[in-house]
Order: sequence, then C-alpha cells, then structure tokens
Amino acid sequence: MTWLQGGPFLEISFLLTLELDRHSLADNILTTLQSFKPAVDFATTETELKEKVSEFEIGYLDNDKDPTSKVYHQTQIPIYVDIDGKRKSILSLRQVSNKFIAVDFWFFGSELDAPEWNQQGITIDQLPFFQDFLNILFDRFDFVIGTVGYEVSVTDLFVTNETWPNEKYNLDNINKQSLQVDNYFSLIIANKKYVDLHGTNGVFTTGQKQTLGKEKYST
Repeated sequence: MTWLQGGPFLEISFLLTLELDRHSLADNILTTLQSFKPAVDFATTETELKEKVSEFEIGYLDNDKDPTSKVYHQTQIPIYVDIDGKRKSILSLRQVSNKFIAVDFWFFGSELDAPEWNQQGITIDQLPFFQDFLNILFDRFDFVIGTVGYEVSVTDLFVTNETWPNEKYNLDNINKQSLQVDNYFSLIIANKKYVDLHGTNGVFTTGQKQTLGKEKYST
C-alpha cells in the first residue's frame, strides 16, 4: 500500500549543497534526523534504509536501453514525524543539479483526517508548527533556501521547464515572482551565505529568521 494517499500534500523542502559524495551526504542527513526534535522515526528496517541510500547513490537511467541517457539520483523513505502528533511523512532526496540536492518532507495536507489511511490532516491552526519545522531544519542543516507550501517544492522556485537534474537549477535562475509569499508558498527562508534575497517581500533571511509559532512537540 502507498505510504501516503489522497492529498493535497504540504511540502517542506530545502536545498543542500553537494559538498560530499551522495552516499556520505545521505548518511549525514539520516543520522541527523535520527536524533532530531521533533522526533523522526523511520518506517523501515536498517537493511531497507541502507538500500534506500544505495538507490540514491547509484541512480537509474531515464532509458535503461540507452546508457548515455539522463541518470536520476533519488529515493523516497517512509517516516513518521511528531508535529502536533505523530504523523506519516515521506522523506525524498533528489539530486537536481551537479551542485544541489533537494530534500523534501511530504505530509497529508487536507484539513480533514483520513482515518482509513491512518493519516492526520493539517488545520490552519496547526500550520505554524510545520513552519517552525522548517526553522528547526535550518538550524540543523544550514541549508541554502527552504520553503513550505501545498503541492510546491523548493525546486519550483526555479525558472525552467527542464526536468532535473539540470544545471538550470542554480541560484541565478530563481523566479522572483515565485518568491512572493502567499503566491505559492507560506514560508521561504533564504541563507544569505548563498543567496541575497534581503528585502524580498515575505522572504526571511538568516538574520531575520524567527520562530513562527510556539513549539508543540511531544517529548
């Protein structure tokens, strides 16, 4: 059975620079999340988790009959995240260019619960807790730029119709219109070490980053 069903999905995502090899970066991400608060639990065995890391590292061909075709490096890992209650999520890792890895957390985003799928919904009052989650992720990962939005990922900031991986996924190619919070995203956090978006309406830079709601995580 599919881990997450229905929709819409609330996506919390960010970019990391690929300073290490893919395997080491994925290991670092998973190790960090294993000691994270809010708690992140992997809904896999250790063996399955290692297979997911290898899947991301090795990748797969766009056309398995053409060894010169594009190679996709991605994996999806079923997890639980304790944000105002323990809820299902999918952790996605994608290499979108030679320089950047996109990390996505997908949550069932309907305001109504779906007990038949064991999925909790997200009310308007709960949304600040998910925005806080992006803040906490920044504190631990020092990411390049991160977003919160329904059915949109950080990769939707870029002006391109090309599928990833592609070098058009670079910081000079960010769509300034998409940066207007409430147009597409409910929160954007930009790291001024990598991209200067100071003064862009609705975008928090690292110096402006603030807690958007009171923490409400289980101990």
